Amino acid sequence: MNPLVALYVKELKGIRLVGAVLTVATAAIVLVVLNDAADGGIHLSMALLILPYMCPPVLAGLLMHAISQEWAGNTQHQWLALPVPRSTLLLTKMAAVCTLAVAIYMLNTFALYMIYEQVLDTVQSGSMSPTPAGPMKIEAGELWVFTGALFGSLTLLLLGLGLAAASLKMMLNRFRGLLTVAVFLGGLWLTERLAPSVTGAIQSMESMPLDRSVLTAAFDGYLYLAVMGVAFSVAGLYVFDRYADA
Repeated sequence: MNPLVALYVKELKGIRLVGAVLTVATAAIVLVVLNDAADGGIHLSMALLILPYMCPPVLAGLLMHAISQEWAGNTQHQWLALPVPRSTLLLTKMAAVCTLAVAIYMLNTFALYMIYEQVLDTVQSGSMSPTPAGPMKIEAGELWVFTGALFGSLTLLLLGLGLAAASLKMMLNRFRGLLTVAVFLGGLWLTERLAPSVTGAIQSMESMPLDRSVLTAAFDGYLYLAVMGVAFSVAGLYVFDRYADA
């Protein structure tokens, strides 16, 4: 087996317990929502679909745990001695967590896709004072792109911060928890500081009606968050490659 594939499979096995819990929980939410939506009405249970989209912080924590576990389990000597670049060691862990993120996203967005049209029709038909142009309707197919951009950018940003924090923690024997908090707060502050207009554009998505210019600004914001996530990841990989010690 290819060494990279073998490492990837190993990392998938390493997060299988948490992955199973998150996947089963998401599947349970999907089943409940689709069962309630079968009558064509709107139910409070549909709000549950928000929960799986809020898992990026959990995924970041899972990535940091997967990295620190090598030291906690005293397996860092064998791990760092593997005949692959050190950056690859971290990237395979990140790839395993990203696989879990994709599974959660696909399950949850499938349920959202299935009920989207009926919910939108119900909301629009019940509107008492529509705007002259009416609210913009996002096509069901576009729903996958929009939710994927939002969920993916936030996941990538937090995974990048998690990777950077885990790499820096390897250089300290004390105050590791404080360092983790500092990295996340500092990284989020820097992200907002560099692009206040982007965060404002994303916040404007909460208002209706929507128009294409707002959607375009939002996608620009998501792209920016993804780029920042990649930048934090690269910084973490550099630190780990240079300073990680068995």
